[in-house]
Order: sequence, then structure tokens, then C-alpha cells
Amino acid sequence: MVTGVYFPEVNGAILQCMRIVNTLKNKVLFSVLTSTSDYKKVSTNMVNNTKVTRILLGSSKFSLMLHAIKTTLFFLKNRNNFDIVHLHGYSLRSVVIIFWAKIFNKKIIIKMTSVGHDDPEFIYKRGRAPYYFYLLSDVYIGISPAFYKIYSTMGLSRDKYHEIPNGINTMEFVPVNNNKEKSSIRLKLGLPKDINLILFVGHFSSRKSPDHLLKAWLKLLDSSTPKTGIVFIGRTDRGNFEIDDGIIDFVKLSTEKYLDKLIFFRENIYPIDEYYKACDVFVLSSSSEGLPNALLEAMSCALPVISTRLEGITDWIIEHKFNGLMYDYGDVDALYLLLESILQDTKLREYLGFNARKTVCKEFAIANTANKIHDLYNDLLEIN
Repeated sequence: MVTGVYFPEVNGAILQCMRIVNTLKNKVLFSVLTSTSDYKKVSTNMVNNTKVTRILLGSSKFSLMLHAIKTTLFFLKNRNNFDIVHLHGYSLRSVVIIFWAKIFNKKIIIKMTSVGHDDPEFIYKRGRAPYYFYLLSDVYIGISPAFYKIYSTMGLSRDKYHEIPNGINTMEFVPVNNNKEKSSIRLKLGLPKDINLILFVGHFSSRKSPDHLLKAWLKLLDSSTPKTGIVFIGRTDRGNFEIDDGIIDFVKLSTEKYLDKLIFFRENIYPIDEYYKACDVFVLSSSSEGLPNALLEAMSCALPVISTRLEGITDWIIEHKFNGLMYDYGDVDALYLLLESILQDTKLREYLGFNARKTVCKEFAIANTANKIHDLYNDLLEIN
């Protein structure tokens, strides 16, 4: 497995990778090659009995060159220890990995994780070299119909494309049993017991748009909606390429007087399941996604969800007013009205949450996803 980062540094794609590794660990011998910007984390160690090698990656040209050299040394040293190179995502760093994978005749899988990040159209726009190496993959995994739509317009081989959605451990992400348990969890997490709570999970980036949720919430303050707060879970560290400093400034400034009363910030939380149990509504306000793990996790916990309408992604998962609610990206007024409606209607929340969990258990269970990937490995290696 090749990833951008790995536990304890986490994001949705990495958590998905970890689930696959843990589910298939008795059938497949995995090792992980990853990067870190923290020199203290540079090492080779074991995470849940899986060997993880971390290579330091900075932003300077020298650091990128050093990263490429160390990646090369890793391949030279370990080339006889693996048969398949499975990339979770694709970036310029992947060029070196694919080069050596081809030299040593390894099978290559590229899993596309986000539209506008590692789909073939986006990589084509990055330049001739990145796209050339992208085309050397033996298999491409798309996690939602949106990826195949892009893939097919680029004229790539249909035989190489496999749609395998992200999977959720539905035994880990389960609904809260009752209000007593919810109150107990809130006490443990330092959250108030007597208000409704909206949950947001994601980086403070323009793509995730937590500011849209905040603007809708500020409108709620002037309505007759029951007292409501927001729990923001996500990275806010400045200087990270995924983080938008302007959004951090706006959100922090706008919520200063509500901090730890109605507004709660949490950095990377793992495990996260108790926060789904503690909250009343989940909101996904993104402009683009791949197949959002947080959305599936919330639905698995029977938490009613409100999401932006993303063609071939969220509208593939959510049926409006059946297992969730949807609105057009950027329409803060529409988000406000949906929040107002759902927060005033307990029966609607229960109905949406019940159907949401049924959807995930049927279509997005991790066992199904892992089995499809295992079959793909066997096909690549021609194992019966």
C-alpha cells in the first residue's frame, strides 16, 4: 500500500486504507509506504501488525529530491517482498513509485480518491510526465460513478476500470442506544447535554466549506429553532496545503463568543464513532468529494445527514427525503432551511437515520469492499 500519510496521521482515504488492511490481514501480507512532514515520525514500525515505512517529505525542491532518492532505496531493498503496488491516490510523488514498480515488473493499482485531485482528467492537466506514468497502471479503482464518467471521457480502457466503493465497519459505527447513552457520551466528550448538536467532519478548506455551515447556523440563532451548536472536527493547522487560512480566520472570529458553549473545535479525533453518537445531525458542505467516508460513517450510525448534491457521488448514496437531505453547493439559505426543518422534527430525524443505516449496511459494508479488492489482487496475480 502506498499512501500520502498513515496512522496516527489520518484522513478519510487513510482510514479506508486501514480498514482494508485490517479486514484482509489474514489473507494478504500488507506493508505500507508513506510520507510524513514530521521528522519525529520518520521510521519503520508496526501499526496493527502491519509494517509501515515513513519517509520525510518537505516542501522544498531538495526535500522532494531526497524523498525520491529514499523511495528508490526502499524499492531496491524491498523489491522481493511484494507483488502489487496499490496506490491510494495519485500525486507527483507517485511518478517515482510507478517508475520502479514497472522496472521490477510489479502490478500497479491506482485508487482514485477525489474528483479534481487524482482522476485522469485532472492528472492530464498536470502535465505530460505525470499523465504518462498514470497511464502505466494495470488497474484503476473508482469509488463512485463520478469517476467512471470522467474515466470514460478520457478514452481509457474499460477493462482496467473497477468500481469499488469505500466500505464502513457497520459493527463499529452503530447507532446510539438511547438518550441516556447519548448524555453519558456527551459528558465524556465535554459537550453540553441540553442542546441539539450539528457535526462537521473535515479539514478547514475551501473544498470542505465549513464556513457555509457556520453561516447557515448563524441564521438559526435568529429563528425559533431549538438551541443548537456545532462540533467541528478537522485540522486547522496553518501552513498545511489542505487548509485555508482565510476560512480558519472567519470561523474562529465569528464563533469566539460561542466557543465551548455552542461551538466546539476538535482536531484529528480517532476513534471518532462516539462523536456521531453524541450529535443530532451531520452536515457535508463540500464542493467536491470522492466518496466521503464521514458521510457513510454518520449514516451507519443512523445519524440524519444533510449533504451537498454532488453528481455521481452523494446523489448516488442519498435519496432526498428518504435517507438524507440534499442541497446545492453554496446555497446557504437552502442549508439553513433544511437545518431548521430537521431540527424541529424528531420523527423526520429518526426516519432519515433509520433508512441511512439500512443503506450503508446493504451497499457499503467493509466486508464487501475488502472482498472485491481481494478478488482484484487474485485476478492480477492470476490466482484461482
